[in-house]
Amino acid sequence: MKKTLTTAILTIGTVFGFAQDAIQEPAINANALPTEVKPSFPIEQKVSPGQSFIYLKMGVSDSQPVDAIDSVKVVPGLGLGYRLASGASAIDISASYNRRFTRTDEGKRDTYFYTVPKANYLYYTSPAKDNSFYLGGGLAWGGLKTKDSREFMGLIPNAAIGYEINRKAAFRTFVQLDVSQPAIAASQKNDFPGPFAELSVGAGF
Repeated sequence: MKKTLTTAILTIGTVFGFAQDAIQEPAINANALPTEVKPSFPIEQKVSPGQSFIYLKMGVSDSQPVDAIDSVKVVPGLGLGYRLASGASAIDISASYNRRFTRTDEGKRDTYFYTVPKANYLYYTSPAKDNSFYLGGGLAWGGLKTKDSREFMGLIPNAAIGYEINRKAAFRTFVQLDVSQPAIAASQKNDFPGPFAELSVGAGF
């Protein structure tokens, strides 16, 4: 009897042991695990204006004060420049050439104005915005011949005011007005020229 009872107990224990070994752990679904924690609020990305761009500009200038509207004889021209910006400031290096041939009763008359090079410091009034006014000034080496045949070559300081568009884009444009006054002459013919203005439109990337 005792032998039969002992055999039964051992048999039951063996059965339970195999049954426990047969139990498998539940499978873990790898796709259910979080792979990335995404914030529930949008992250603001600040876009800074590009640091520099090369531009081509077209402009007109007038080398004498205007007394009447019918006396305006603008001098068209082209220019090439490079503008390097840092915060609210920029350095602008450019070269331009304006020329016009006119015919009068006295014959053919040549009027021109050039700067090679011109260096300007510019200050943006709204540096963080996409569009901004700016102002500044600088110095150029250049020459000019006026409508009344005054000629000058030497140092020409200038003041500038302008408006730059799409400052955060790859392609930018601007409109600029420069007022210059010949100052130190390396060569001169006839009377010393007075101040003159140049209006230009530029575009670059």
